Amino acid sequence: MRRQDPIGPEFYIPLGAAEKVSDAAFYLAAALSIVVLLIDKTSQPKVYGAVQATFAVAVVGIFVSSIVIRTYFASRAHSSRFADFVSNAFSVPLVPSPSEGYYNTPEGDPFLRMSASVLENTLFTKSILGRMLRFERARICVYILAWLWAAVYRATDLELLAVAAQVLFSEQLLSRWVRMEWLRSRVERLYEDLYALIQSTSDPSSKEFRARVIETLIRYETSKAQAGLSLSSRVFNKLNPELSRKWRSLCDQLGITPSKGSAA
Repeated sequence: MRRQDPIGPEFYIPLGAAEKVSDAAFYLAAALSIVVLLIDKTSQPKVYGAVQATFAVAVVGIFVSSIVIRTYFASRAHSSRFADFVSNAFSVPLVPSPSEGYYNTPEGDPFLRMSASVLENTLFTKSILGRMLRFERARICVYILAWLWAAVYRATDLELLAVAAQVLFSEQLLSRWVRMEWLRSRVERLYEDLYALIQSTSDPSSKEFRARVIETLIRYETSKAQAGLSLSSRVFNKLNPELSRKWRSLCDQLGITPSKGSAA
């Protein structure tokens, strides 16, 4: 089967680029907030003014990029992926160019297809987040230890310590790590619940099964929306072969026949 995913290049690559711009503005503002403390505004008024102006522009850039990412890039990317997901489950083209071979789902009942797709998504999401968290945990530990050392070291300037705290407890660092841990825990629980549901179900056409599948799908999508995180495409590409093999093994355990387009 031919594999094609037009949603990624059209929507998620621009989202990733916008997030990189926002991160660059954040680190620039963080660096300038420290630099401005080291400049004597009396002896170097022009340099001080230039740094302050650049810092102000960077802060505005962070604000604007965050709003644009949340209200435009992220919302349209997630909406398009969800529409593509429903298109695959019910074999109805809700997007102009539906993906082909992107979901390794069985043929037959649309709700069984939907449950299998959500189970596959949770498998990939929790695994990718687990790998991403290796770096995030190490980075946060380094930042926290450095800040605590600076806090107990009496020679540390209080203004510098306050700036460091502002950077550490920002949206891009500590908050991002907390949201990532929360989403991984949430998705892992959804994976376990859905696995047990499919394993114990003898009639996928029953109202109870269909209602629980929809409820699980809503929990998964709302969890992603609340976390406001993008998964690393680099980690996805690295783990994809291993996770695809694990998915096929999971299908054998549950008696699900994956599509012939499953990744190798």
